[in-house]
Amino acid sequence: MLTDDEIQRLDDLLEAANPEGSMVLEEVDGFFAALACSPEPVPAAEYLPLVTGTDPGGPPPAPELLKLLERHWNAVAGQLYEGESFAPVLSYDEDGRASGNAWAIGFVRGMAMRPDAWNALDDDEEFADVLDPMMTLVEEVEHDEDETPEPIDDDDRKLILEDMFGAVMDVYAFFREARERALAPAAPLRRTEAKVGRNDPCPCGSGRKYKLCHGSPQA
Repeated sequence: MLTDDEIQRLDDLLEAANPEGSMVLEEVDGFFAALACSPEPVPAAEYLPLVTGTDPGGPPPAPELLKLLERHWNAVAGQLYEGESFAPVLSYDEDGRASGNAWAIGFVRGMAMRPDAWNALDDDEEFADVLDPMMTLVEEVEHDEDETPEPIDDDDRKLILEDMFGAVMDVYAFFREARERALAPAAPLRRTEAKVGRNDPCPCGSGRKYKLCHGSPQA
């Protein structure tokens, strides 16, 4: 886990990488949670440009930034793997209230890295509504101009946040088997045909011994 000072440092480095295009730390936290839950792995080379807002073909982000991001990724994935609880990184206003909007946006952006793989949630009756808390908070700030959602009061927001972070644990468990299959090493290739001995007749049908036909060094 990053210390409070390291979390602040990571947030500062993200802003310095691209003030307009990088994610804020709360969004990164949600983004990493979705990637950790994803049934299909997403390589760092693919997702880091979205996090830092940098050009994939341009200069790499600062080494300190990459190191802190890697440690934070490990912390997020580790919490979900242990399965005991999930402690998100949220930003708070001057009154000590967290909206959770940036975290939900980050999670949805993480899902968008492999959208087809997440369809299994919609096809399962028990889990079809598990992403509702995230979508509620995303739609609160990202909606059509003519479709203003109803405001969320503080009590309802607390419940939505609790449901959202509980849902993350449920989603992680739901995709566990799919992740394990995707990350399992490929099975070794097996010979499907009998091995031809050097003194056996050549399979080509010439009538000669294999060692004197297609099994010879010249062949």
